[in-house]
Amino acid sequence: MILTDGVHLVSDESEEELHRFARKIGLTRRRFHGKRKGHAHYDLTGEWTKAKALGAGALMVSRRRIAEVARRH
Repeated sequence: MILTDGVHLVSDESEEELHRFARKIGLTRRRFHGKRKGHAHYDLTGEWTKAKALGAGALMVSRRRIAEVARRH
């Protein structure tokens, strides 16, 4: 499942799922931050990226939930 806190986009399944979803909503790889940043995620900048992510099925969660997912992956 793809999750967002409105700023970060993560997958609780796999990095591949995250990349597929990002491509689907038009995010480029330059927005991707891998493990070197703590956890694999895309940055969402601006309301339009947040709206696209939510419209495509991302689930809005708390920053705490994003951190929990990050620790597991």
